[in-house]
Amino acid sequence: MTGDPTLISDMLPVSNQIVQEGDGAGMQVRGRGSVKTETVLLPDVWYVPGLEWNLVSVGQLTEDPDLSVQMGGVICRISRHGSVLGRAPLRRSDRKYVVDFLKIEQN
Repeated sequence: MTGDPTLISDMLPVSNQIVQEGDGAGMQVRGRGSVKTETVLLPDVWYVPGLEWNLVSVGQLTEDPDLSVQMGGVICRISRHGSVLGRAPLRRSDRKYVVDFLKIEQN
């Protein structure tokens, strides 16, 4: 999910879809499409206006058989064939892994 519609290509409108925040509040999904990075295609990414963070599903990442997601200690690494594509240190305040970088294709 993302709050930035410029990250999504081939966006289609979505109606009557709500996602629930951690505090129980609902946010309206307005679109869906793909996010393309240098080496990864993330299909079915939802556009949620007002979302402050881009959220990536580990399950969705691991649908690509060439990707590896390793979580341990205080770091999560996303890699393909040994090359690190993304890194996310653990933020202790809320126990979320926050991606430092994910190589995004430049248009």
